[in-house]
Amino acid sequence: MLKKYRIAVIVLLSLLLLYFAIPLNLDRFHDHSIMVLDNEDRILRVFLNDQEQWCLPSFQDDVIPGKLETAVLTYEDRSFFYHPGINFWAILRALYLNVKYGKVVSGGSTLTMQVVRLASQNSRTIPNKLLEIFQAIKLEIKFSKKQILKMYLDHAPYGRNIVGIRAASLKYFGREPENLTWSEAATLAVLPNAPGLISPGRQQQKLISKRDRLLETLFKRSIFDEATCNLSKLEPIPDVVYPLPMLAPHLTRQAAKEADSSIIRTTLNKQIQHDTEIILAQQAEYLQSIGINNICALICKTETGEIAAYCGSQDFWDRTRNGQVDGVQAARSPGSTLKPFLYALCMDDGILLPETKLNDVPTYFGAFSPENAGKNYDGLVTAHEALVRSLNVPAVRLLYTYGLVEFYESLKAAGISTLFRRSDDYGLTLIIGGAEATLFDLTGLYRGLGNEGRFGKLHWNKADEFKNETQIISPGACYLTLDIMQDVSRPGAEYYWHQYENQWSLAWKTGTSFGNRDAWAIGISPEWTIGVWVGNFTGEGNPALSGAASAGPILFDIFNSLPKDTAKNWFAPPMQLTKVSICKDSGFLATKNCPHKTEVWVPENMKPLKFCPYHKKRFLNDAETFTVCSYCWKEGHYHEKTMLEYPPVVAKFLRKRGQIVPKILPHNPQCDRVRQDKTIEIIYPTRGSVIYIPKDMGGIKQKVMIKIANRQSRIFWYLDSVYLGTTEDEDEMSLNIVKGRHKLYITDEFGNDAEVSFKVISK
Repeated sequence: MLKKYRIAVIVLLSLLLLYFAIPLNLDRFHDHSIMVLDNEDRILRVFLNDQEQWCLPSFQDDVIPGKLETAVLTYEDRSFFYHPGINFWAILRALYLNVKYGKVVSGGSTLTMQVVRLASQNSRTIPNKLLEIFQAIKLEIKFSKKQILKMYLDHAPYGRNIVGIRAASLKYFGREPENLTWSEAATLAVLPNAPGLISPGRQQQKLISKRDRLLETLFKRSIFDEATCNLSKLEPIPDVVYPLPMLAPHLTRQAAKEADSSIIRTTLNKQIQHDTEIILAQQAEYLQSIGINNICALICKTETGEIAAYCGSQDFWDRTRNGQVDGVQAARSPGSTLKPFLYALCMDDGILLPETKLNDVPTYFGAFSPENAGKNYDGLVTAHEALVRSLNVPAVRLLYTYGLVEFYESLKAAGISTLFRRSDDYGLTLIIGGAEATLFDLTGLYRGLGNEGRFGKLHWNKADEFKNETQIISPGACYLTLDIMQDVSRPGAEYYWHQYENQWSLAWKTGTSFGNRDAWAIGISPEWTIGVWVGNFTGEGNPALSGAASAGPILFDIFNSLPKDTAKNWFAPPMQLTKVSICKDSGFLATKNCPHKTEVWVPENMKPLKFCPYHKKRFLNDAETFTVCSYCWKEGHYHEKTMLEYPPVVAKFLRKRGQIVPKILPHNPQCDRVRQDKTIEIIYPTRGSVIYIPKDMGGIKQKVMIKIANRQSRIFWYLDSVYLGTTEDEDEMSLNIVKGRHKLYITDEFGNDAEVSFKVISK
């Protein structure tokens, strides 16, 4: 008895030793194509594997389609689920037939043995056949029948450079394996038997014959009825190869470079990506006809920052127009697109509210003098209107007030990654396009406004979470800014959008860089943030290029194509809002001198807004011809009155617009203690200016244009104490000024005066 146990142990140990000694190398099964998927696991793009083959990886939870499983097992191995990896009866039968006919007419391999052969790629010799038998048994021990069948389907050859059932189904029939008909399943079942000799488009009749024999067998085994069999035989064999999906080529190229897995799941949506690419291709036809060659677009979800569509150019394969350049990541001048961010920051800083009136007058910061696109000035304009109209002068003045360094650091914290210079190198031009930004970063910046002031990097990898969001702007300031941006006029037929029912609100902003090189349009809704750039990758400008006319229509075409939730038509007011009383005439905090007041919403924790600077209490004589003070009034001959007094330069441009501006009364001329009011002002040159005087074509030096603002009184001009003359209705004087330091002095008939020192240089 003991001897029998010893023999059993020896046999068992021998079998274990044999099991571990038998090589089973499945490394070849890991050479998959990289497959990039959308947020619903639909294919965006597939890359060839290292062997230049289409070999799509399968998912762990894949279920083998019933039709395909039945067809393959009926053709290849009917007893697959019952044998231990080898079928002795099939081997004996193959041996008998091969000897009988003197050549190999039957292999006798089970489907498990075929999996082993696919993994090893060994030649068909007797020793290798014996090794396959042992390897097949080992494979059966290590894996389930379903897993083995799946290995076969994922790595069987299907002709050309197509490996695996999924690649074959997509390439030959343009559909996933679970959607195959009986005829298609039978075609793919017989293909691996001789993929080099028979394949779609080559020896069609042989392939049809093999397919039809399998269909007859399935019918005889009562898998389906005779009608199904006959109809399946009538289906044509594919004679073309379908291309695999090729969407978001710029992003998928980047994803493949960074891949650590053969399956990359992204946040993109295949349908949105497809629709956006179609829109860009259609718009490109017209734009290219007028010399504008390139478009790119980016769409993300406002709440999460997940990228839904990524179009680096209008056509990845358009080599003549540099289509493979990724415009989403290209640094370009942002034009006016940074203005909403500044306005929101200024609200939190207590500098303005949407109703606050800002100065829109000629302004000089050393040699830099910003201009509005229309080359005109309004005098005063509300912050709401200044942002809607994208006025440059109020924006530059706001940046100066808020602080260049502070704004620069806020941009970097919010995700603008291309600011490689110091803030002083950009200067105040930063707010009107003097820096550089990518569409990727700008879309993320706008998304932060729609995300209640929480900023973070956009992401496309489904495995990534949106982390490290930074609260830079208050929810209240974001909401008020977005409410302003909703009023920007839309292009084309969209101009009348608010007159129709079931229209969707969108906060949006355009931008055009200097020289018409870049056109931007970026929009935000509670669901979507969309960024569009239009221009030429080569950098040349085009007079027809502008944010509103070129990028705007594309933005709204994309927005109208997106799916929308009716519950998210517009942003809900945040809890962090409170009400304050402001002056209706100035938009600043109301004082007791302000006759017209209104209550408005403001961010809850904003810094205090300054009080109205324009309404002042004055004491007038009975005739209201001049003001009096405590030194010159006569008891019973004066009265108190609230006056609206604008700075001279503001009043000047308000009058030019046809607005009636209250006259600033002079002080009592008999008063020996005359109080000077600022009723005249030197606009240019500014204090400390350095003026370079150029020469004209004939070598003659140009004159310096002096600009002032006054209350329409007589002005006396002096330069370096030398009397120059008198003007009454004019606010400018052109002077020949020599090189050196100078002092300009002006005074009016009421004794009000102003002076400024400056320096002139010339070659």
